Formats: sequence, C-alpha cells, structure tokens
Amino acid sequence: MRKATSWRQPLLMVAAIFLLALATPSAWSQAARPVPAQPQTQTPTQAPSQTKTQTPPASQNVDPKDVVVLDEIVAKVNNEIITLSDFNKELQTLRNQLAEEVRDPQALNQEVQKRRGTLLRNLIDTKMMVQKAEELGITANMDVEVAAALEDIRKENGIPNMDVFDQLLRQHGSSLEERRSQIKREMTVRTLVEQFVYSKLTLLTPEVEAYYKQNLQRFTEPAEVELAEILFLTEGKDKAQVRKHAEEVLARLKAGAVFEDEAKKSSEGPTASRGGNIGTFKKGSMAPTLEAVVFQMKPGEISDVIETDYGFQIVKLINKKENQVKPLAEVRPIIQNELYTKKAAPELKEFLDDLRSQSYIYVAPEFKKEYDDAEQLQAGMQSN
Repeated sequence: MRKATSWRQPLLMVAAIFLLALATPSAWSQAARPVPAQPQTQTPTQAPSQTKTQTPPASQNVDPKDVVVLDEIVAKVNNEIITLSDFNKELQTLRNQLAEEVRDPQALNQEVQKRRGTLLRNLIDTKMMVQKAEELGITANMDVEVAAALEDIRKENGIPNMDVFDQLLRQHGSSLEERRSQIKREMTVRTLVEQFVYSKLTLLTPEVEAYYKQNLQRFTEPAEVELAEILFLTEGKDKAQVRKHAEEVLARLKAGAVFEDEAKKSSEGPTASRGGNIGTFKKGSMAPTLEAVVFQMKPGEISDVIETDYGFQIVKLINKKENQVKPLAEVRPIIQNELYTKKAAPELKEFLDDLRSQSYIYVAPEFKKEYDDAEQLQAGMQSN
C-alpha cells in the first residue's frame, strides 16, 4: 500500500490541470455534449426530474403552495445527481478563492458568473471519474490513506485533536466529514489519472535541463539591499533650510559620526528610534532615483543627500545580495510538474472524452447554455 503522505506531490500535477480549468480554460475541462445513450433505469424519452419535492399523500387534495422544493437537480451523471446545493457550495468556494485576488465586488461577481459553466463541467468530470474509479475498485483501501492525510493536516496546523479540527472547519462552513470526502475524492481522481494518463508519459532529464536553461530568469532571485535612512521632510518647511540641515548631518557622517546615532537625533522617518533601519528591498521595488544610487554602493557606504518627492534622505547600505540563480536541484520538482502538466493535457482530454462516450450526462435546461458555452470557449482555446 502507498504511504499515507505520498499522495501530496503527485496530486499537485493532477490538480495543476484540473484546477487550471477554473483559472483559464484548459484541456482538463473539455467535455463532450451529453451522450444520447440512456441508463437502463430510464426510458429514452424520460428526462430526470429537475426538483426533489416533498408532497402530501396522493389521496389528499394538493395545493401547489403545500409543495416544498427541497432541492433542484442541476445535472445527472449516470445514476448520480449534482444538486443545486452541491453546485452553489462549490461556487461559493470558487468565489472565496477569487476574492483573494479580485477585490472589487462587481468585478468579482462578473468573474464568478463567467466561470459557472466551467465549474459545472469540472463537477461532472469529477463525478464521472470517481464512478469509474469505484467501478475498478481503486477506492477499496483508500480510507487509511485519507485518515493519514487528515492527521498530517491536523499536525501541520498545530490543531490539538480532531474534535477541534471539526469545530474550526464548521466555523468556515465545512466539517471534518466534508474534508474527509474531499480528500478521498482528490486521491481517487489522482490515482485514476496516474493509472490511465501519467503512466503513459515519460519525462527525460535533458527535457528538464533544457526547460531550466530557457527559463533561468524565472528561477533567479533579484538583487536585494538592506538599508538605513535619515529622512528630512519638507512639507510646510523652507526647502532650502531643510537641505542645508541634511548637508550638515552628512558632513558629520563623513567626519566619522555614527550613522545610527545621527538617525536617532535627526531623522524624521518612522524608524529613527532604531537607528533608521528600513529593511530589505528587492531590485525593481524602489523609487528609480533611490534604486539607481543604492545598487551602486558597497556595504557600509553612505550616500550623498538624495532628493525625493517628500524631502531629502541620506541612506546607508547595510547589506547587499547580488542576483542569485536557484540551482536546478531546488527547482526540479517545479519544472517536472509544469512539463508533466503540459504533456498530460492531450492525454487527459482523450481519456475524459472516452469516459464521456461511455456515460450518460444530463444537464438541466437552465444550466445547459452555460455548460455548452464553456465547451465552446475551451474548444476555441485548444485550437489557438
């Protein structure tokens, strides 16, 4: 049996394709139109009921107001359904993820609306793959791995026990049982895709090395400096007098005064009390006039008076790190993941298309256009 913690790294490659469909359409979420074949339990002319209702006994007169709609059916995959509640819950998860990047509420609503069809396609694909995995017996001994994965998450987050873990999840609208089901679903999909897609792929060392050389800039940490400053503000003051004061402080520094002591006495910056240290800055993150000066300095060196938008400053270079290229050994897992994802895309599409041809997929009319639009959009992306 696989080690309980071994699911994490392979899952990254699977998730990179599957979750990418939500960010940008990809081959993962390419879905065929609903297959005309019907399951044996359903006649060819019968569409699934689109609502789950609770009604009084047939012997009573039924007032439409007495019919309570418990849920709606959004889609059916073989003999299983995706309800409106299921869909809305996944939609809320997507919204929460996007909200970290899209701050404007109107733009967030538009982005969520745009991805509804792709989300539904992915839910259908997942259900279809889980069904196939169960049919093949892939999930038979997975509960032990799921429990180990949950235990790892608990320990990594410093949660004392599973009861507290469950309470924390419920505070965020989930539960331990839902998280357990989610992990099992992810493991199931990963194992199925590994067996039918990734087992067909090969990745050679020269491919990894070539990708590394072609993308060295991506794997390079920019130069970095640590600075201290003595700041002189000009707002509401005579600019010439402020500059004269800055030049006097600079003269004292050149004469041997300690920078940190002068910063505590003369600086108007927020870090004056700790000797003017303002922290580290990567190249490209500073004002151009200041950056042009400090990256030419040596550690321990003090600048001349520099004019800024808000006044004048004198800076001291405390430490400096040059550009650092990350070694191949450090970034190899990242490169492998990206190359495997790229190679797997056409194989995965073929695998999903084959599964769809063996499945019955029904989408409720009010969701059909979004579903079909997502297919057309993704098909267009594939052809480009």
